[in-house]
Amino acid sequence: MEQTLQSSRNGVEFRQPTFNRDWKRFCKRIYRSLEWYGRSRAARTLSMHGYHEYSKNLLEGRWS
Repeated sequence: MEQTLQSSRNGVEFRQPTFNRDWKRFCKRIYRSLEWYGRSRAARTLSMHGYHEYSKNLLEGRWS
C-alpha cells in the first residue's frame, strides 16, 4: 500500500532544525571575530613600528 507525502505528515508542517541554522550563524560570527582580532593586532604592530597610514588603512578595510 502506497502512502502520499501529505497523508504521512497528517497536516504537520516540517521545517529546517533551528540548531543547524544557529550553528552556521555561530561559526560565521566566530570567523568574523577572529578576523577582526587579527587585523587589530596587525594594525597595532604596524603602528608601533611607525607605519601609521598602513595601520589605518588595514582597520578601514583598504589594505591594497
